[in-house]
Amino acid sequence: MSNKTVEVKRKIISLLRNRESKEALKLFHKNFSDEKPVELEFVKNLYVELNRLDLNKEAFELLATIGVWYPDNEEFQEIFENATQTYVSKLILQANNIKFERLEKEKSLEDSLKRADSLTREKMQVENSKQLQVLNEKSKDLFKLAVSLSPKNLTAYRGWLECCEIDNDEDEANEIRAKIESLTATKKVVQQNVANEETIVKKEEPKVDEFAECEKLFKEKKYQELIDKVTKLEEKDFFPTDCLLLKAKALVELKSFKEADKAMFEAERTSANYYLVKQTKDEINAIKLNLYIKAGSSYLQKGIKLGLPLGNENFHKAKFCIFKALEINPDDLDVLDMAYSALKYLGDDKEAFRVKATIYSIQANYKITYDSKYNQTLCFIATYAFNDKPSIINEFRWFRREYLLNNRFGKRINSLYVCLSPRITKSLQDENFFRYVFRFILYFPLMIIRLLKYAFDRNR
Repeated sequence: MSNKTVEVKRKIISLLRNRESKEALKLFHKNFSDEKPVELEFVKNLYVELNRLDLNKEAFELLATIGVWYPDNEEFQEIFENATQTYVSKLILQANNIKFERLEKEKSLEDSLKRADSLTREKMQVENSKQLQVLNEKSKDLFKLAVSLSPKNLTAYRGWLECCEIDNDEDEANEIRAKIESLTATKKVVQQNVANEETIVKKEEPKVDEFAECEKLFKEKKYQELIDKVTKLEEKDFFPTDCLLLKAKALVELKSFKEADKAMFEAERTSANYYLVKQTKDEINAIKLNLYIKAGSSYLQKGIKLGLPLGNENFHKAKFCIFKALEINPDDLDVLDMAYSALKYLGDDKEAFRVKATIYSIQANYKITYDSKYNQTLCFIATYAFNDKPSIINEFRWFRREYLLNNRFGKRINSLYVCLSPRITKSLQDENFFRYVFRFILYFPLMIIRLLKYAFDRNR
């Protein structure tokens, strides 16, 4: 293998990891073709990277295009089948999401109709019907595409049928019903043949309400038992798919967010109870939001207590948790406030400015904590020394705001005060003698601050 080929492969993977998928695929097709195919191992790596970025469509289309490079290769066929099923599942999920959107919009439009007067109601009904029709057509097209790629997928057929029933298209609906009956009958025959091959006749066991049992385990907070039970149920051909929703909620309670997302994805793909799926997603997001906010707040406070040199790692952790919370609720002012603080302590002023703009766009008179609370710590000693002279205290605060907090070195000094000032002032709170000692110490810095303020006012 030439050095150039190795370098091209590295560049393709690097582009994908930087989320530049279009450039990566363009580079792939430019350098590899029927005459110069790439080895299957690299295709597998490429497929993994595309799936990691949730680019299931691109992964499927790539494998469909290069299939002729690997004729009769069982390993490639297995990868391609997997890519097809993953893409089909994604199509069904997208179609179901559009159905949720349509249901929500239908409810919203009904509410707006109730508030409208009789003159505009008829016109609104026509317009509303068109909007709902567009959404239904989008959903139907996705289900039809899923069926074309996986002709035996009953979930896709049932979604398609529901769209036809909404459209009142009886001819198309009857054709789909016949197809579903045919597929269901074939499936029953296969299952019956498997059952007939069993040599040991088991006694009929009483039916168990698996969902009720799972729900009981969840209420008792036996999360791991619930997860183990649903995992075993998944091995069966038929089980209440709504149990997956409880499994997802249990995983979130145990902070296994990635596994919870997988369970939720499978539940969305298979469950017919759309309202329960939506309700569960909202509950999971609420749990995640609460956990991320608590973690972000905790890391932020630890970082502030330690100061910038020692607390830098905590500020990075706080930023991660806070921005995860904002993915769930981007308009939460308290979380945006914490995001601004974390970014300011990390020295990312550009991103902090964007967050601040977002805060003020939501609430123009919002008091940002970083500007009012966390950074008053520099004035602890000044407040102790000049407790009877508020104008001097304000001069120190002006210096902090205009000079100290606008550079990284100044922020480090401020963070040091966060650690030391409260301890010093608390221990000397009742000692008036030391107030005059600190006044004497601060007298020279105060003169410099006044000169700076005078120059600042002149320049303005």
